[in-house]
Amino acid sequence: MTHDKIKAAARKRMAETGESYAAARREVIKSYQQAGTGAEASPAGTRWFALDDSDIGPVTRRLDRAQHRSSGYGGVEVDSDVLRVRALGFRLDIPRGSVRSVAHSNRQTRGTLGTHGSRGDWLLNGSHQGLVELVIEPPIYPPRQPNTLFLKMKVNSLTISLVDPDGFIAAIKGDT
Repeated sequence: MTHDKIKAAARKRMAETGESYAAARREVIKSYQQAGTGAEASPAGTRWFALDDSDIGPVTRRLDRAQHRSSGYGGVEVDSDVLRVRALGFRLDIPRGSVRSVAHSNRQTRGTLGTHGSRGDWLLNGSHQGLVELVIEPPIYPPRQPNTLFLKMKVNSLTISLVDPDGFIAAIKGDT
C-alpha cells in the first residue's frame, strides 16, 4: 500500500470515526498488516507485502513516535510492471524485468535492524526472520534520500524481512 493510499484510507477513516489523523493512520496500517498473511490484494491487481518489524525494540518505537515517524508502514507493492519498496526514509522502484532471482535468504544480519547498504548490497529489515533476497541486474539507482546519504548509490541485491516471504516469492515468480 503506497503512502498516498494510506493517506486516503486514513482520511476516510477520520471522517467515519472522528479519530485523529495519527490514530486513523495507525489503524489503517495495522489492518493491512494483520490481514492474515501479510499480503493484501488491491483492485488494480497489485499486492502489498508488509515488512516484518517484530524485532524492533521499544526504544526505537518511542524514538520514531517522538520524531512523528511510524515504523510498521513499510513494505513492497508488487505490480505487473514494478516492485515498489517503501520503508522509513527509503524508497526504491524496481522494474520486474530487472529482477534476476528471488529466494529465501540465510543472511546473517548480526543483530542489526534498519536500512543498510554497501557496494550495491542492501539490507532492509525490522526482523531477523522472513528474509528474502532479490538479485537485480542491471543495478538500480534509488533517488537521493536520507538512507543513501543523498548520494547516487547502486542496488545489485536487496535483502528484505517480510511478514509473508513465501507469498512474496510466489508473487514474483508468477505462481499466484
